[in-house]
Amino acid sequence: MLFELLLQACIQAADEGLGGIDFLYEPYDTEADWTTAYHIAERAAAVGLGITAHAGEFSTANIAAALRVLGLTRIGHATQAVRDPQLLELLATSGVTVECSLSCNVVLGAVASYTEHPVRQLVESGIAIALCTDDPVQICTTIGREYTVAHTLGFSAAELLAITRNAIKVAFTSPKRRNELLIELSQWGNPDSGWLQTQSSTLSN
Repeated sequence: MLFELLLQACIQAADEGLGGIDFLYEPYDTEADWTTAYHIAERAAAVGLGITAHAGEFSTANIAAALRVLGLTRIGHATQAVRDPQLLELLATSGVTVECSLSCNVVLGAVASYTEHPVRQLVESGIAIALCTDDPVQICTTIGREYTVAHTLGFSAAELLAITRNAIKVAFTSPKRRNELLIELSQWGNPDSGWLQTQSSTLSN
């Protein structure tokens, strides 16, 4: 009954500008039955809502189940996917973008430290990522800080632009707004503008 009420509220809000919904399915770190989630996602996707789901933050449980959600374009965390080569390949072939929240994963203990975060391994496995904060108030971070952390881990300014492009492509926004953001990003990434060199220098200092 609660699921139905929440779904109806989301469907109504879709007409008022809601862009998408996020599944955090229980149990979170052990295997769960996602049947209800599949039904909800099907109805949400039918009215144009974007779909993302939290999975694989603390264990490999539920990654495969989450990837079967209809309309899923993003998955939150998935840090433990690197522990299972088959899951990693499944994630790569799915085309889903992983929402990487570096500080959140360290603070909550999903990974032991920033240097041990599998973000680079995800990218090298052909998985699109987006940098996120997850819960900026609780974690005490900002998206700017997450980009700085990523740069400290070895991501260049050009790579960070590519990551931003990934994020825009799967953002829960209108096609018009997405196109505007991609055009703006392409201007930032123009080598003749000097932006890349400036950002590389700024992030390094």
